[in-house]
Amino acid sequence: MPSPKPPTPPSPQESASAALQAQLGGDIYHTLNAPLEGYADLYLQSMLGPARAQLQSGLAAQTALQGARAQQAVQASVDPMAYAIRQMNLKASSSRLGQLYGMDPSAFGYKAPGAFATPTSAQLPPMSSIEALTGAISRNMVPVSLGSHGDINIGTPQGGGTIPASVLPAASGGGAVPSYLGLT
Repeated sequence: MPSPKPPTPPSPQESASAALQAQLGGDIYHTLNAPLEGYADLYLQSMLGPARAQLQSGLAAQTALQGARAQQAVQASVDPMAYAIRQMNLKASSSRLGQLYGMDPSAFGYKAPGAFATPTSAQLPPMSSIEALTGAISRNMVPVSLGSHGDINIGTPQGGGTIPASVLPAASGGGAVPSYLGLT
């Protein structure tokens, strides 16, 4: 039995034509699906954006607090006497101003533990919601493929053109303050 002949490689023109058709197919796919991809990105950001913003803000506040405490600890370690004098002067001047204005200086404390809060896992959307969103979006994408002769085939989406209401992001609460910050 004779061995089969290996196929002939494509010519440079055929390779260039195939590459061009593939590029054109990708451009068509992107053009048809760009609005849906933008919608999906916006929708996903509405689900995860608030938690991401709260996480960044909470971590920045925690870092600032840690930096301020470290600065105070460095001052107290490097020159304990100068640190003690500054603290005594601060207390004396606060006390004197309080006497002059007839007010208790300790009444002007400020606490905002929520400033240090980061989102809890309960505040994140469940993975099932993200999966439902992904499935709804993917079913509505327009498929584009290349035929064996370089022709571009544009299919029809399988979805109904809607995103189910069950995928909508839920309202979130205030977050959790890490106990190691020592704030209440």
